Amino acid sequence: MNQLQMIMGLLSFFASGFGSKPRWNGTPEMFLAMVLFMQKKNNPQEDLHEVLQWGAVFQKVIKVKLAPYKDFPDLLMNGIPDYSMVEEIEKKYIEINQRIELKKAIYGENVDLGDDDIMTSDSEAAISTRNLLKDLSKYVKFRDDDQENPNNEA
Repeated sequence: MNQLQMIMGLLSFFASGFGSKPRWNGTPEMFLAMVLFMQKKNNPQEDLHEVLQWGAVFQKVIKVKLAPYKDFPDLLMNGIPDYSMVEEIEKKYIEINQRIELKKAIYGENVDLGDDDIMTSDSEAAISTRNLLKDLSKYVKFRDDDQENPNNEA
């Protein structure tokens, strides 16, 4: 699965908790963990500037209440990331990936993946994720090879 599809899968999990207007329903510390996780998935090197950018970008497309923190930099410096939601996402991602691999092993590479294919599914979470990704794409440049061929394997 390529980087863009992986990010879409993770966003799908988050999007399933959003209504029509994305609003963060977790704690600020969960938001911090999600931002740190997404930055690390995008670039394995730790980069403070990039983390701040990801935080700013997500705040542009998702309504987040950061209280009692003043802003995202304050949350980053003083908050303790709560990775409980990220751990759930990783478990769900592994489960979906295993289902996809099983379907392909049984029915062949060109099998219809149904709702497991975030790129083509008509499920509410998939549509919401594609819309969220479209909003994020205004601010985030994904790897060129992901943009050119969304079905390539990373």
